[in-house]
Amino acid sequence: MFDAFYTGKRILVSGLAGAKGAWLGWYLVEAGCERVIGVDNAASLAGTCFEASGLGSEQRVSLHPTDVRDTEGLLRVIEAERPDALVHLAAMAIVGECKDRPLDAYSANVLGTASVLEAVRRSDVRRVLIVTTDKVYRDKDGAAWTEEDPLFATGPYAVSKACADVLARDYFASYLQPEGKHLCVGRAGNVLAPGDHHDGRIFVDVARALGRGEPPVILNPLFSRPYTFVGDVVSGYLCALAACDRPGVDGETFNFGPPEASGTPNGELATMMCELWGTDITWRAGTARHEPFTHQSLDCTRARERLDWRPVYGLRAGLAATVAWYKAQLCHPGPGEMRGETLRIVGEHAEAARAAGVPWAQ
Repeated sequence: MFDAFYTGKRILVSGLAGAKGAWLGWYLVEAGCERVIGVDNAASLAGTCFEASGLGSEQRVSLHPTDVRDTEGLLRVIEAERPDALVHLAAMAIVGECKDRPLDAYSANVLGTASVLEAVRRSDVRRVLIVTTDKVYRDKDGAAWTEEDPLFATGPYAVSKACADVLARDYFASYLQPEGKHLCVGRAGNVLAPGDHHDGRIFVDVARALGRGEPPVILNPLFSRPYTFVGDVVSGYLCALAACDRPGVDGETFNFGPPEASGTPNGELATMMCELWGTDITWRAGTARHEPFTHQSLDCTRARERLDWRPVYGLRAGLAATVAWYKAQLCHPGPGEMRGETLRIVGEHAEAARAAGVPWAQ
């Protein structure tokens, strides 16, 4: 996998205890990493994908309870663990929470990113991937965003991530590139990460409701988003990190989204999840809430052309894996009990990528 780039490597991941971080960790383990090093300030691991999937009990994984805003703490972890590269995922990522606590959002997402970049500058780490979001772009009413579109975010979550995005590229130009270090920025759409349990994410809310035998409530069923299976997103991140020393990749930004040309309406996603769950329960519309974007979609041409990356799973396949994980957890709720199901999903996704001739999986 990934041309054996990760074989024997030591990779530090901030936010490893989050759902997307846990899946990234498993892909790194399967890619042959010698060590996956996590830093995360999660108050508790109870109920997280990290705990459920058993990633913390994997011998090649370590987790340090470090806040990314603690630059000296990060440097101590780096000195002790000697990572070859770093993926920065840690963030305050729930839009509603960021809106309610804007100063916390700016502190975590902007100062946290600055701290990570400063730690890279002051250490021997040579490669870094900074993960932001597709919400950094200006509203185009559903027309596909490209990396050349101006950043014009709205709301504390998106604005803080846009700041982090600009900050990363300035740090690269001002500090990292002159020292021969390499950086990429990854912007993903809405990620279908089984094991996420945050309220307000539609696939999580639907899975939780169906698990209770209740109709899911969809607030904005006609709004569309570029939903992408987590395995496709993290494979994009890992392709970018592996290639970030190449011209046309180093210092650049990359969109990672689904194979569908446009976003999927929330109601359509909920309908498909109900069908895949195998229930007669259907969703119902709730009271609409304000959101800065009605329709979103991503153009991932740059990632295809420069990284030779493309997504493997369309929406139905991604939702099938997501539904299977949540249904299995109902029967296996204990710590580590979802390890087998998680590895099955990783293996099936990698096999589908190999069968489709996707380069990273060969």
